[in-house]
Amino acid sequence: MKIRIRRILIPVFFCLSVACLIEIPMGQTTLFGEAAVLWDTLFRAILAVPVLMYFYKEDAVFRGEECWNLKRAALCVMAGFLLSLFSRFLAAAMGNMDYGQAEGALLSGAFWLQALVLLLASPLLEELFFRGVLYMRLKELFSAGTAGFLSAVFFGLYHGNVSQGIYGFLMGLILAYSMEVCRTVKAPVLIHGAANLAALIVVKFALLS
Repeated sequence: MKIRIRRILIPVFFCLSVACLIEIPMGQTTLFGEAAVLWDTLFRAILAVPVLMYFYKEDAVFRGEECWNLKRAALCVMAGFLLSLFSRFLAAAMGNMDYGQAEGALLSGAFWLQALVLLLASPLLEELFFRGVLYMRLKELFSAGTAGFLSAVFFGLYHGNVSQGIYGFLMGLILAYSMEVCRTVKAPVLIHGAANLAALIVVKFALLS
């Protein structure tokens, strides 16, 4: 039991340490301007992803054989697009300002930076941690359903505000399910990346119209 708890706490404390290492000095400068959130995520991904990949590969024996093919990849992309569009429609219908403000912070800065962070750095960083490592290690203590619920709760809290927290929780359930079914982090990474791509396309289209 102690070993299993330690296996959960080690990546958690590692990611918290990386976040502090990046955010404390960034909070002392205005060098990154409105794109500070994007740069913060990029720097955290550069530092954390290699170590999270190590944890993920270390757990390969517990995941079993991947259930992955082109059809599942296409379904993941489609699911990500539809979930993103549905969440935007729901937020607009409810007049949710928190969602728009949080999205505005992510969709600021140069387009190349937005694309790099939203389509690569953020999906890799968050899915490797929350689904690839945390969810799988929680399954060593709990059932798949409980582990999925807990990882989704943590994912919702990670987003830092009520509206995105609810969206993050619901997305977290779906992402954990995709991890369970496909037994590879490729599935949630694709869903997450496709959801971000849909948001990026909608916002850019709205600015052009």
